Amino acid sequence: MATPKGGIFGRILEIDLTTQKYKTLSVGEDTYRRYLGGAGMGSYLLFKRLGAGHDPMAADSPIFLGAGPLSGTACASTRCSFVNKSPYTGRLSHAEVGSFVGNELKWAGWDGILITGKSKKPVYLYIRNDTVVFKDAGMLWGKDTHVTEETILEQVKDPYVKVASIGPGGENQVGYAAVMVERFRAAARTGTGALMGNKQLKAIALRGTRYVPVADREAFTRAAAANKDFSIKKEGWQGLKRWGTAGLIELKHHVTGSLITKNYQTTWYPDVEEIGAEEANRRFWKKHSACYNCPNHCMKLGVIRGGDYDGLIAEGPEYETGGLLGSNLGIADFDLMMAAIELCDAMGLDAISTGGSIAFAMELFQRDLLTAKDLGGMTLEWGDGDAVIEVIKKIAFKEGKAGQLLSKGVKKMAEEIGGDAMDYACIVKGKEMAAHDPRGDKPRGVSYALGTCGGDHHEGNSPAGQAKRCLHNSLVICSFVGGYWSPKMFVDMLNPLCGWDMDEAELMAAGRRIRTLERCFNVREGVSRKEDTLPKRMLTEPLPEGPKKGAVFSPAEMKKVQDDYYGYFGWDDNGIPTEATLNELGLGFAVEDVNAARA
Repeated sequence: MATPKGGIFGRILEIDLTTQKYKTLSVGEDTYRRYLGGAGMGSYLLFKRLGAGHDPMAADSPIFLGAGPLSGTACASTRCSFVNKSPYTGRLSHAEVGSFVGNELKWAGWDGILITGKSKKPVYLYIRNDTVVFKDAGMLWGKDTHVTEETILEQVKDPYVKVASIGPGGENQVGYAAVMVERFRAAARTGTGALMGNKQLKAIALRGTRYVPVADREAFTRAAAANKDFSIKKEGWQGLKRWGTAGLIELKHHVTGSLITKNYQTTWYPDVEEIGAEEANRRFWKKHSACYNCPNHCMKLGVIRGGDYDGLIAEGPEYETGGLLGSNLGIADFDLMMAAIELCDAMGLDAISTGGSIAFAMELFQRDLLTAKDLGGMTLEWGDGDAVIEVIKKIAFKEGKAGQLLSKGVKKMAEEIGGDAMDYACIVKGKEMAAHDPRGDKPRGVSYALGTCGGDHHEGNSPAGQAKRCLHNSLVICSFVGGYWSPKMFVDMLNPLCGWDMDEAELMAAGRRIRTLERCFNVREGVSRKEDTLPKRMLTEPLPEGPKKGAVFSPAEMKKVQDDYYGYFGWDDNGIPTEATLNELGLGFAVEDVNAARA
């Protein structure tokens, strides 16, 4: 096993919650070079450990937290990746989250953490360098993520500790529960919060006091500075720095015609000015905020003054949260929308799936497919913000008929309600779509339909874009910084950091390898061409108004997207990687499983 020269430690911390023991899992440098870290390393480890049909809630089903070789270095805006088999969709899923937790993991001397087992009682993990302490979390069970983080920081008496925690949503194993990192950042869309709740793992607290080794410090520092400077000067990100992603709320409404409104019935929302960036800037935002070493500071912190939510401190709105919990629900009250966003964070719920599930229920009310009787006397109608706040709490605790039904998510709700309900279910591979209507933003349909996780807006809008996004998720860096970087910019940093001689072709092959391995995992779970599509509404209902009035994502367009995608990656016509492709990418270990699934 080659000794790492820099960028990586060659070791992963493996923790068993059942026995409360931990050990070091050694990983060779060649494996890092092939899968890099983060989502790539997590996919590799999970594919090797889990067979087809493995129960994600089984004690031996792991959660992987992965950093990348660039994490904890002078590289701008490195992140952390959570990888697991989702209890919500039954598919391999990954969630990347910003802030500082991934860097703290690296400074503790680890390339990742692999968590298995189930604790007999609620615990949280306090990891400081090589030491793991299993701390009693009984007093935290039932608490929201904000209280949890504050209490842990008081207990460990170290303000530099970074905390990833679950709220009541995760404790009650809501399928779309999220993990909240440092209060405002969410590792979501993967069901990781539900897995942590099932394992009775309330939180992970990390502290590192080491440094990341660098093979050629002078060359790496020069390359990292050049890349950060590139991001600072890139014209495309100037609006992001000023307005965050909230600026897209007005843009997607007025220009691209893709702002989701009322469960994708339209993309035109007359009250958009009440919930967008202009309104946030006028009366809410107080401070720009950024993740580790990031020049873009896209996060915006604010406080509500006056009214029912006086004193509420929150982050946002971001485009996804403002779209899903604003226009998507017919909400035109900015304060109430921010209260809903903050409540999802506190409860530890994925705001995208939460907003999608509520909007779906609202449309079913609109069409008389769902009644107050079905929800224990509760009504859900467009624009009723008070009902939104109430039902978010019910979802987190699975309280009453409303909480029990909506906590199942759109797919299971539609199956349970029956009739025409599935016609209005805007889901891909069992998961709610994000806030970009693909009829107005057609490249986004590639991300939704062909991405690993299903329904995700951030998996790449073309085949090559998805390969590059796999590099972002595995290195692990933010696409808002690395999105414009060329492969050369990546290797210019990786080679002096790690002591490698990687060229651009090898790096892009790693992106294709990682994406193909993710596909192999999901092929074992039954995914094929028939799942790589958009919901009925996108394929058959033209947009009724707005800048893209009349647009539809036709079945013919969907077929071309599939064909082009499979051709780029070397998969067969059914979307299954060919044996030749697997051998070419060094994935020969997956051939037997994939051929069995193909048959």
